[in-house]
Amino acid sequence: MRRAMALVAVALTVIGPSSAPAAEKTPQVERTKIGGVTPAEEAAAEKYFGNTELLDQNGRARHFFNDLLRRRKVLINFAFTSCSGACPVMAQNLVRVQELLRQQGEQATILTITVDPENDTPAVLKQYAAKYKAGPGWFFLTGTPENVTSVLERLGGKVRQPSEHTAKLLIGDTSTGMWVKTVATESPETIAHLVKHLNDPK
Repeated sequence: MRRAMALVAVALTVIGPSSAPAAEKTPQVERTKIGGVTPAEEAAAEKYFGNTELLDQNGRARHFFNDLLRRRKVLINFAFTSCSGACPVMAQNLVRVQELLRQQGEQATILTITVDPENDTPAVLKQYAAKYKAGPGWFFLTGTPENVTSVLERLGGKVRQPSEHTAKLLIGDTSTGMWVKTVATESPETIAHLVKHLNDPK
């Protein structure tokens, strides 16, 4: 179990700041196996990620691991609604990723976690989701500053100021324990390919 928990930590190492160029062509992609589907390994993943309560864009309480991660293929990024830098590019990319995955019959959940919970209320996030025409299965998450910070710390997304957030994109499947990380400004086709082939033998 120690090995599994150590690999979780390795998988969620921060890639870099959000100031990375939006057109970055060769993002760092790391593939890390962090467990499997045994009860003990799932319990270890739940312990690591935690069940901190967050609120989605509809104001519904969501427990982080049980409601949003458990036995799902997920994409996780960090953003805030007043961002004028990488966030609009990331949102547009992920809209296209969601369309591509739907066309391919691929089931995946997208989690966008705000780094500005004091200003990004559920109502604000709902407007943001509507602005980009986010489809079903995409959760825009906020909560108390303490709860959001707790989740961000576990994912390597904690920052001092919202503008310092990373453009990192985590792609994982908690039913297999496989995780990949890249940047959310990568081309939608590349991201969709990573999602679809996440569990391919290497």
